[in-house]
Amino acid sequence: MSDAQSPSQQAADLNAVAAWLALDDFTPSEAALSTLDAIVLLGNQVIVTLDAACQLAQRAPQARLVFSGGIGHATSLLYRNLCASAYAPLAAQGQLHASMAEAEMYAAVARSGYGLPASRLIVESRSTNGGENARFSIYALKEAGVPQSTVLLIQDPTMQRRSVLTWQRQAELAGVQSRIRSHAVFVPQVEAGPDGALQLTADHARGTWSFERFVGLALGEVERLRDDERGYGPRGKNFIPHVDLPVDVLEAYGRLAAGPLANCAAR
Repeated sequence: MSDAQSPSQQAADLNAVAAWLALDDFTPSEAALSTLDAIVLLGNQVIVTLDAACQLAQRAPQARLVFSGGIGHATSLLYRNLCASAYAPLAAQGQLHASMAEAEMYAAVARSGYGLPASRLIVESRSTNGGENARFSIYALKEAGVPQSTVLLIQDPTMQRRSVLTWQRQAELAGVQSRIRSHAVFVPQVEAGPDGALQLTADHARGTWSFERFVGLALGEVERLRDDERGYGPRGKNFIPHVDLPVDVLEAYGRLAAGPLANCAAR
């Protein structure tokens, strides 16, 4: 194996990509939290994002908490992670079940696990992709009469950057002027295990993804963010504004896409 394909190089490349994708421009101080009109959690399988959204909502009682997510690729994975977490009793009690939309699962945890009243929650359970997450949530906030001058977005950290760009585009199309703040709850990290095989660090392995799914998500996000015929930018599907990918991220992606991890697919 060449040095370019060594486990240490692959780990460094994955960590560089993950750090860029996990856009975070929000420090949750009391002053910053007091400016929020809404905290929005977009559908994903990572339990710590749900915990963070609920905890921040407890500290920002003036903000509405929006859960967005219907039934899609990550729904069964979210349910599995919830059943393997501290929220497993909610499934045993029938408050969580596999046929629920992602936003409905989130709301059940917010009410029972965090004591957040239903009156503070907006549950958008129809969306099945990132564009719908943003579009349907923006209109749900408008229908509820909630100002959108400052909105905090939380998502799976691998999808955080694209989610912000998507929300910006949908807000523009809806004629909504918002200050979008982005909060990546953590930055995923990869390391080589004792046998040399790559793995997520222990802090990030539970309640998140399998290693293969993480790699597939990370590589897929770079492909979507590239502004070419296959990407989501103006030269491709035009779902998001143009974004400049840093040279080091493109180089890391190039090595990964040419190596053995390219076979990992996000499912």
